[in-house]
Amino acid sequence: MARFQTLNFLNQSRKWDSLIRSLCLKLKDPEKALLLLRDCLTNLGILPSSFTFHSLIHGFASQGKMDKAIEVLELMIHDKVKYPFGNFVSSCVISGFCKISKPQLALGFFQNAVNSQALRPNIATYTALVGALIQLGRVSEVSDWVSWIESEGLEFDVVFYSSWICGYFREGVFVEALRKHKEMIERGIVPDTVSYTILIDGFSREGYVEKAIGFLEKMKKEGLEPNLVTYTAIMLGFCKKGKLDEAYALFKMVENLGIEVDEFMYVTLIDGFCTSGDIDCVFGLLEDMEKKRISPSIVTYNSIINGLCKAGRTPEADDFSKGIDGDTVTFSTLLHGYIEEENVIGILETKRRFEEAGVCMDLVMCNTHIKALLMVGALEDAYAFYKGMSGKDLVADSVTYCTLINGYCIVGRIDEALEIFDEFRDTSISSVSCYKCMIYGLCKNSMVDMAIEVFMELSEKGLELVSGTYTSLIKSSFKEHGADGVLKFIHRIENLEPEVFDIVSNSAICFLCKRGFPLDACEIFMRMRNKGSVVISRSYYSILKGLISDNQKGLGWPTLNTFVKEYGIDEPWVSKALVSYMCMKDVDKALFFLANTQNASAVAFPVSVLKVLTKKGRILDAYKLVISAEGNLPVMELVDYSIMVHALCKEGYLDKALDLCALVKKKGITLNIYAYNSVIYGLCHQGCLVQAFRLFDSLEKIDLVPSEITYAILIDSLCKEGYLLDAKQLFEKMVTKGFNPNVRVYNSLIDGYCKLGNMEEALNLLIDLKARCMNPDEFTVSALINGYCQKGDMEGALGFFFEFKKSDILPDFLGFMYLVRGLCAKGRLEEAWGILREMLQTRSVLELINKVDTETETELVESIISLCEQRSIQEAVTLLNKVGSILFPLGRRRRAQSIAEKEEKIHEGEAICAVSSKCSSLNCQTDLDGRLSNVKKVEKEVDDYYNFEKGCRLPDFESYYSLIASLCSRGEVLEANRMTKLMLFDMGTGG
Repeated sequence: MARFQTLNFLNQSRKWDSLIRSLCLKLKDPEKALLLLRDCLTNLGILPSSFTFHSLIHGFASQGKMDKAIEVLELMIHDKVKYPFGNFVSSCVISGFCKISKPQLALGFFQNAVNSQALRPNIATYTALVGALIQLGRVSEVSDWVSWIESEGLEFDVVFYSSWICGYFREGVFVEALRKHKEMIERGIVPDTVSYTILIDGFSREGYVEKAIGFLEKMKKEGLEPNLVTYTAIMLGFCKKGKLDEAYALFKMVENLGIEVDEFMYVTLIDGFCTSGDIDCVFGLLEDMEKKRISPSIVTYNSIINGLCKAGRTPEADDFSKGIDGDTVTFSTLLHGYIEEENVIGILETKRRFEEAGVCMDLVMCNTHIKALLMVGALEDAYAFYKGMSGKDLVADSVTYCTLINGYCIVGRIDEALEIFDEFRDTSISSVSCYKCMIYGLCKNSMVDMAIEVFMELSEKGLELVSGTYTSLIKSSFKEHGADGVLKFIHRIENLEPEVFDIVSNSAICFLCKRGFPLDACEIFMRMRNKGSVVISRSYYSILKGLISDNQKGLGWPTLNTFVKEYGIDEPWVSKALVSYMCMKDVDKALFFLANTQNASAVAFPVSVLKVLTKKGRILDAYKLVISAEGNLPVMELVDYSIMVHALCKEGYLDKALDLCALVKKKGITLNIYAYNSVIYGLCHQGCLVQAFRLFDSLEKIDLVPSEITYAILIDSLCKEGYLLDAKQLFEKMVTKGFNPNVRVYNSLIDGYCKLGNMEEALNLLIDLKARCMNPDEFTVSALINGYCQKGDMEGALGFFFEFKKSDILPDFLGFMYLVRGLCAKGRLEEAWGILREMLQTRSVLELINKVDTETETELVESIISLCEQRSIQEAVTLLNKVGSILFPLGRRRRAQSIAEKEEKIHEGEAICAVSSKCSSLNCQTDLDGRLSNVKKVEKEVDDYYNFEKGCRLPDFESYYSLIASLCSRGEVLEANRMTKLMLFDMGTGG
């Protein structure tokens, strides 16, 4: 009887076991299975088997319902049951916690189970443990556990190694992943399809699809068949590389192989087309899915929505989302899209939609929601939402705090930002980003001192030093207090960790040198040297380069000596610094050094050396460097070459300017109009007007449009040579071409007509100048005064002087001298004395005289004023004439006047020309300093022209004759006549 009852009880127990396991395993309803289990234990007095408990724990864990899984586990180990739990249960619980992203709980469960001796782990449990460590970002600790596992005598399997390799891929340590794969093979563990798929997926996700394909081929050679997941991983790699044609071809190949494509493969391809912005293909794939009766899930729809948002089509994504039941990812994506587009209405509408939908928010959506609220200016709502996160069982992370701090800082509400920052500091979160946001916010609101305190706290906590953080502090300190502010910042951080101090100090040195404060950078350098800090080679070089630019070479030599001692001559920065200093001291020695330096091609002197040499008037040294050290040239822009060409032409070295132009074209750099202007100026400056106009006429053939400066240079030169008719025609052509002549162009013409005594034409030009709403300047006044004085009309000259004086326009030095000498010649000494007094009170005149004072080390101004007070007019004029001869030496004067003019008039006229030339030169330089644009390649005939020019100094009779004959044959008599006059003039001069 007892035996029958026992059998009956066992039969009933088996029925309940079967029923509970069926609900759990087959129907996937562990909730109902748990109700039956409780009923068995509480009401029926039936104890199901341990396998039933295991099934329930596995069922809940696989669904991520870990609270229920733990409840079943507690029932299993209760005193009424006392079933032991082994590795299967432990693996299920650990994996379950990892599934819900709570690896810390998984690790805690494992440690408690081992410490209580309730568990003796096997390789499956250890594999689950590896998954938890990987989620925690502690993959490096797996090696320690491997040693423990080996001491336990357990055998590793392919699943363990696959999990471990996956962890290294997750951390981005590809080399170590490959090393573990090799180690697995060396242990005699045969890779399977899953292990190869992990390798393929790891490399594909990082865009190394070629490497992934290599493993695919190796896998096939070993007799393993790739599955759908393997091919999907390869497809992901193609999409990451933007190779969508290859990805689609692979997709078709999988279909042809008879493998049933799933939604995930479609999503991968859809995401690839979304990234490329090909939305039409995306919707085509969606239609294809529906034809194959693959029901798109929210994952597919979210991928499409994300693609539309990334393409800047958030409103379309919003419309698309209205046809589906969105989740947190859907609304987070839409919010982020509207935030990026700064669409306030879209943000508010999306907010209303997800609130109505009652979507359960996760942390990502909460952070996006906070950012959206800050975007629309609802700061109080954002703060209230943040405070209410605990009620949603959510804990703020570093992104939450960064978003809030940044939002408050942007609108200048620093006090609230600091309060949130303090709340962040009270948490256990370790985030450089939060400190960075706070430092940026304080710097932006001119609170540098407090920002430095936050930076010091960041450093003291041992957090990673981000370059943007300390560079922001250096810039803000400089902005508020100049170089002294940067020095103060460096002083405050002097007691931080040596590594931190060194990094920030080196950055500060480079910053100060770049801003033109090398002496302050030297102060930081000396402080670093005293502390025994490491000064990087770039800092040394920055200091030396800055001292060169600041003309402090004497201070640079000790620094250069230290630099060479610390880093040696082979260090590229040392070689560059040595070359820079040698270039400034002796170009020949620098070239010798370069010629005898090993690996000299790696050493290039900086462009700044050429700029300094040019600025100091050592253009020939700069030229020698560029021509002789061609293999060591730095990367030079067209503007750098153009400045040198201009300087060479200005100083009269036309040969060298043309050589430099040839070098530029040889390097494949196309000359622009600004470079041609310099060459034209050089030709005109040397009196080669024929060649200048030939070059001017050739510009159209190389698709270059002459600029206003081109016309200004040529008009000025024609006026100086006395060809007023040609100058006027060129002036009219300039206006016809749509150019607006400036005051300097008018000055050239007015000056030319005044010298010829044609005051009527000069005055007409003055009227035209005023009609164009331009004001005459000191050169205009001086030219007109000179014209009246040459005619002996002192009343007219004085009339113009006083008329322009009412408009605060006074003549220049030469204009005053014309007037004074003219009055003296007429015996009107009293009026001359008055003009002299006016002259000596004019700032521009005093600056010129003081310049002569400096050059001759005399006190001219005092002497001239003294003579005027004594009414010694003639003596004062004689002294001023000497000043004029120093300012405008005879060697620099042009042969502009006719042979018949008097010597005194030649002197006066040449001086005016020199001033006007200076004016054109300055104008041309200003033009060069502007933005330079590229033009089409110079055609061969212009190259031939350059070759011709190099050999041509003074044109001979044959070249003139052939040109004039050509003009006559074409009937261009006026042009031939002009060339004849030029020929006669040049032939006379050449003799």
